[in-house]
Amino acid sequence: MKKVWILMLFFLAFPFSTSAFVLGLKSTDNTVENVVKIEKDYSLYLPLIGFIYDPRDKQDVVAELEKIAKELGNQRIYHISLSPNQFSAEEVAKGAFDEQYTLFFKTIKRLNLKVIFRTMHEMNGGWYPRGSNPTKFKEAWIHVWNLARSLGLNQQDILFDFSVNHRDMPTLGTPSQQAKLLHCKDKNPVLEEINKLKKKKKLTPEEQNSLKTKEKLLQTLNTCPHFEDYYPGEAYVDIVGVTFYNWGKATSNRLRKTPAQILNDPEWNTLTRLKALGKPLFIDEVGTTAVWYGGKYQADTSRAEFLSETGTARKNQRLKNLSLFLKENQFMGAVYFNVDYTNGLTLPLVGEADRAIINTTIGKFYDGFWDLYSSSKSDFSSLLALFGLVKVEVKGKETLLPRMVAKQIPIIEKIINDKFSDDLQGKSDLYSQLLKAPSGEDSFDQAIQVLSEHYVLQGSGTAE
Repeated sequence: MKKVWILMLFFLAFPFSTSAFVLGLKSTDNTVENVVKIEKDYSLYLPLIGFIYDPRDKQDVVAELEKIAKELGNQRIYHISLSPNQFSAEEVAKGAFDEQYTLFFKTIKRLNLKVIFRTMHEMNGGWYPRGSNPTKFKEAWIHVWNLARSLGLNQQDILFDFSVNHRDMPTLGTPSQQAKLLHCKDKNPVLEEINKLKKKKKLTPEEQNSLKTKEKLLQTLNTCPHFEDYYPGEAYVDIVGVTFYNWGKATSNRLRKTPAQILNDPEWNTLTRLKALGKPLFIDEVGTTAVWYGGKYQADTSRAEFLSETGTARKNQRLKNLSLFLKENQFMGAVYFNVDYTNGLTLPLVGEADRAIINTTIGKFYDGFWDLYSSSKSDFSSLLALFGLVKVEVKGKETLLPRMVAKQIPIIEKIINDKFSDDLQGKSDLYSQLLKAPSGEDSFDQAIQVLSEHYVLQGSGTAE
């Protein structure tokens, strides 16, 4: 009975909500300084922050991670993409990128950073070397997962994010940015239409032609890899993520849909298929343009629309739609791609890539951000729960701890406080003794480690 009461008190102290989501921002220029400036200028605290480390950019990843730990701390969650963009899945499976992975894994372990790890993302597309080969991709994924575990990382350190493009668009040739892509739509609606036609006793000539066309399409779709074909197995995945954007008028010359319409498109059924994998859902990259107008694409018109009140209102509404979609579908979180490659549509890029919602370069801020932020900021605990962590306060200092460790702390504190009351020296001596003589019970020893950092007396003669 006593254990039941302890558990009840614990869950009352650390409630886990599933109705909201955690909002993260991708650093605009992939620097810590950008995040610090945004938080300072807008009085924000972002519990989730995104960074993308591409080997082609020749960044010193270790130095960047150390800067993250120093400037932003280890009491947040970091959504970090690290992909071997120059290697195929087969090469990754054989260890071609092991040196970089190993350095990354060792560093986040040393710095005690909690990371949603996104690697080899958008494998169901044909634009990255690792894509379009489900068998080799699964081998590569499991190889990387095993490497992380061999270096001592577990679910309390790192969550493996199986991150797909919202449409299956592989290539039959060599994957590249110029590859010819297939559109591998969901085969189930086609199969249902075929079965419906076959159940008829007699088909009209038009229906016979339709049946032949659909059967030919089904043959193509059966040989066309979908993101499910890349899935390495439940044991190797913690989160299932997806990427989608409103690319803009110059890319497709059509009005983009809401997030719900994009992921529920009946030709792809992306959201239903993602949910079927049975893992927590996440949006790894999402962004929208502010631009839309009738007629053909014109750079000057796009620029004027970007600057207009109508364009601003349109983007704010799209951000509200995103917030509502995330809540209704119980996504654990989303990282908004806070990047404007066009610098306010002043750079001649194909498409309106004005995705930023807080653009510190040109000083443009979209109020729709507050819809996302206010809906998400109170629900950090649900994401922490995936790591098996809770945020607790010890002597006025917040820290992330495993649940069982957090459970031990108030029990230990009460016992020692009852014995020593205001005797700081006595507390300090006992914690020092306990620290030097571990019990062998992991959660208890970790709790002692945390408490000793706050109670053991320093040279100044005062407790921290």
